[in-house]
Amino acid sequence: MVLVMTVVIQFLLLLSGNMNPLLQSVQLALQNATQNEALVYIDKVVDFCIEKENGKVLDGWPRDLIQLLVSYHMAKDTFIAEQDSEGNILGVFMWYNCDEEDDWFFVQNWTPDREDGNAIFLAFIFAENNTAFKGITRQFIAMCPEFAEKKLISIRQKKGIPTRVSYSSNLFNKILSI
Repeated sequence: MVLVMTVVIQFLLLLSGNMNPLLQSVQLALQNATQNEALVYIDKVVDFCIEKENGKVLDGWPRDLIQLLVSYHMAKDTFIAEQDSEGNILGVFMWYNCDEEDDWFFVQNWTPDREDGNAIFLAFIFAENNTAFKGITRQFIAMCPEFAEKKLISIRQKKGIPTRVSYSSNLFNKILSI
């Protein structure tokens, strides 16, 4: 199934003219399936994302596409997972470095991050509880201190419609005060 999705994704990328070398590298690593420990961890994260999905973010995405998404974010170092002492996943956060005018198509087209971009697209955030939400937020602030100088954007469901939302860096202060 991963091979089928990989072929479909590669075909769609060719049609769009978008060649993403990191994405292709991740696809090959998943196809080769030689890093068993990493695959087990990725599957734990995918299981968590599917369990916490509320139909507003990954609605209808096949498991192998979510696996590719998680692996891709891990490879580009825009991935955080909070775990308990037994290794259970409690929270996941994935984001994109982009420009303020970028939108959901940036994500859908697997566009490589814009390292010099002026915005961060907060894309996939799932948490078991407020403590986990705070934990992934603290990790994000530590991993991405430049967030304070960038625009923070996302797409959120509002009244059943995907809507672009802009946030100030105060968002993280609010999360940490919950």
